[in-house]
Amino acid sequence: MANEKILTIPNVLTALRIFLVPLFIFSMNTKDYSLALKILILAGITDSLDGIIARKFNQISKFGIFLDPLADKFLLISIMITFYIHQLVPRWFIFILFTRDILVALGWLEAYLRKKKLMNPLFLGKICNASQVIIFSYVLFALNFNLPKPSSVFYLLISFIAIVSFIQYFIERLSNDNQRS
Repeated sequence: MANEKILTIPNVLTALRIFLVPLFIFSMNTKDYSLALKILILAGITDSLDGIIARKFNQISKFGIFLDPLADKFLLISIMITFYIHQLVPRWFIFILFTRDILVALGWLEAYLRKKKLMNPLFLGKICNASQVIIFSYVLFALNFNLPKPSSVFYLLISFIAIVSFIQYFIERLSNDNQRS
């Protein structure tokens, strides 16, 4: 059950993830890919820890339920934009991921503003986000250690996951809207 507390350890970790976004953008714009990779790893750790701590120590809050997916979107969209600008991955790949994430974020925001309902993340959506973080992290890792970039197969697979997870999200939204009508 979610509580009304705002100042919890998971919420502090989530806020930290949001504050890492400008640092990530700065590191990418200065082409400090080593720092960008470290920031991305730290953001991933805070994302994992906030959920674990919230569940284990019963610190799930309404504010955290709202803030956590917002922090994820800020980070992922910042990654996509900087990777697009620096042409680190195929542009069609970024287009698919960006479009999916913007549409999901707008749907999430619309559901919240219109119905005061927070959509729970879907499992496939979590897989989609995790696969994006993994491939973006690998690209930074490859840049830092002079390794080959990912094969096109990985971009196609993650694009497929993104499209299917969007379809699942869309069906879930329609189902929720029809139940309330």
